[in-house]
Amino acid sequence: MKKIFTVVLCVAALVAVWVFRITAADLLNWFGNREAVVSSIERLGMWGPLVLILLLVLQVFLAFIPGQALMVACGYVYGFGPGFLISWFGLFAGGQMAFALARRYGRPFAERWIAPHILSKWDKAAAGQGVGFYALSLVLPVFPNDAMCYVAGLGKIQSRRFTFANSLGRGLACLFTSAAGAFGSQLSLQSWGIIGGVILLICLGWVVARNVRPSFQIV
Repeated sequence: MKKIFTVVLCVAALVAVWVFRITAADLLNWFGNREAVVSSIERLGMWGPLVLILLLVLQVFLAFIPGQALMVACGYVYGFGPGFLISWFGLFAGGQMAFALARRYGRPFAERWIAPHILSKWDKAAAGQGVGFYALSLVLPVFPNDAMCYVAGLGKIQSRRFTFANSLGRGLACLFTSAAGAFGSQLSLQSWGIIGGVILLICLGWVVARNVRPSFQIV
């Protein structure tokens, strides 16, 4: 099953490259050029959202695909609402796949996609944590966001709890990136300051809760 999944993943990556007509050598440069990404997506017409979803799923497994750039492109090309739904569905699906496969096949599978030292480091940080921790770990840049899906799969959090955390965390992340893509040039510095303040308050609230009650577990 693991070999089948690896083959399917590679085939999907090749399909995405073929759809965009990009050679492997030029792929990284293409991802770094927003205008090129946007132009390619627009040329795909009705297939654009499906290809974006595929790429967002793949980036959970292939680190060289920049998920944030694709999320911003979703908002830029399709607007805030549709862009949010496209990016959220792709990231949510990829996260659920990584969680389920890591739980089913264990650390050997996870270490094929995530460096062992990263898994070991965050295994310790995530021990005994609940929904709140994992939701924040999928939003805040201090965490290796996609890697946390594997960490959760290797941990003891219940599947339904991770599903909720994945849905919430990816949703918050997509709200910010879709807004950046759709309204980036229109929002004032004050608006971006408010958004940054909300993120900061969420972080501070979680830190305070952990310090006030050392045995507190965010459920």
